[in-house]
Amino acid sequence: MVSQARFKCVGIDLGTSTIKASFGDKKFRLPSIIGEPNPAGFTSVTQDKSLVNNLVINIEREEWYVGNLANVQSVLKIPLAREGKVKGIREAKIAVLSALGILADEDEKSIFIIGTGVPVATSSTEMKELSKAIVGKHKFTIKNDATGEEKKIKINIAASPVLPEPYGCYYYVLKSKGLRKAFDAIIIDIGYGTTDILSIHRGTIIRPASGSTTEAVDTLTEKLALFLEEKTGHIIKPESLATVLEKGTKITIGGKTYDIKQQLASIARFVTESIIDTLDRLIRNLPPQASIKYYILTGGGTYILGKYLRNILVERGYAGKEQILIPDDPVMANAIGFELVSRYYAKKLSESK
Repeated sequence: MVSQARFKCVGIDLGTSTIKASFGDKKFRLPSIIGEPNPAGFTSVTQDKSLVNNLVINIEREEWYVGNLANVQSVLKIPLAREGKVKGIREAKIAVLSALGILADEDEKSIFIIGTGVPVATSSTEMKELSKAIVGKHKFTIKNDATGEEKKIKINIAASPVLPEPYGCYYYVLKSKGLRKAFDAIIIDIGYGTTDILSIHRGTIIRPASGSTTEAVDTLTEKLALFLEEKTGHIIKPESLATVLEKGTKITIGGKTYDIKQQLASIARFVTESIIDTLDRLIRNLPPQASIKYYILTGGGTYILGKYLRNILVERGYAGKEQILIPDDPVMANAIGFELVSRYYAKKLSESK
C-alpha cells in the first residue's frame, strides 16, 4: 500500500484572467498568460524579486515567461483561456507545470496529484487530453528572472482530474458544510473576462445546463472607464478599475476624488441582469426532478457584482437569501476545492495500492 502522506495534493484553477494554486498554507495567483522571452535578453529590473512575479519555465528545450513576467515583458503573449475555454492543451500544460515548479523542491520525492479546473466551455475531450498530458514524469527548469536563481524540477504526477472550474467551489462548499451527500446547485463563477455557470444535479455536472457568458467584470469596468473619461478628460484603463472597486466606490483621478456609487449600481444592474438571462436559458435544460438547494457565487468578480447578483436572484424568485452562498474566499475557492478533490484521489489511490 502506498502511504497517502507520500502524495502531494495540489489544486489549480486555470481561469480566464488568473491562474490560482492551492497547496496547504501556500496559495498564489498568476495572470493567465504565457509569452515568449524578451528578445532584448536582459534581466528584469524590479523591486519585486519574488519567483511568482518573475517566473520563467524551460521545458522541452523551449523557454517561456509565465504570468506577470509575460504580461509585462513579452511581445508575443498567449492567453491560456479564451471565449470561456482553454486555448490549447500545450499552453495549459505549461501553466500547470509552472505552478508546480513554484511549489516543488529540487530532487522532489513526492508523488503529485493535481486537481485542475478549466473554464466551463472546455469540452470533455479537451479535459481528458489535458489530464493525459499532465499525468506522468516531467523534467523542466524554473528560473527567477529577477535574481537568476534556478530550480531543476523532476516530478511524478500520478493523477490529474480535470473538471470545470466552478466544480472546485462546489466541492469546497460541500466539505466546509460537512455534508456527505451531494446536493443540487448552480454555481456562478464571476471572472474578469467571462462568467461561468455550472449546474449540478445529484453530484453530476449537467452539461446542457452549464455554459458561460462574456458579461463579466470587464463589461462593468469598460463602461465605467468611458464614463470617467468623459467626466475627467483623463484616459482610464478598465483593468485598473477592478482592483479599486473591490475596496470601494471612491476613485481619485488627476488629484480629484469621484464617488461613482450611482454609476456603479446602474451598470452593475445591467451586467448582472444579462448574467441572469443566460442563467435562465441554461437551467431550462435541467432534469425535471432537479431541485436547486443552493446558488453559489464565486470568483473575483463576486466582490464587485456579488450583492447585485444576489438581489436579482431573490427578486426574480430563483432563491431565498438563505439559499445564496458566497464562500469565505471566492477568489481561491475553486483552487482550494480542487486541492480537496486531489486529496480524495490520493485516498483512493493509497487504498487501491
